[in-house]
Amino acid sequence: MVNLDDTRHCPVGPECESCGRLDELAVVLCMTVCNACELIAVHPVLSPAEETARVLAHGQHLGVEVDPMTGEGNLA
Repeated sequence: MVNLDDTRHCPVGPECESCGRLDELAVVLCMTVCNACELIAVHPVLSPAEETARVLAHGQHLGVEVDPMTGEGNLA
């Protein structure tokens, strides 16, 4: 079973994607956010295409192969 909350292999960006803060950064499902934004659940606004790209990238970081056309993958 794959732990989808595992962000150990996700890259940390240079700034919070919600507010632009440069310190106290963490990764939440392949989105870099600062501790303040994570605490109050402020997440970056992404287009549907960006959201899809993030989901596919997160799957790759977890070692999950997902078919971008069908959404089928090996989550087991």
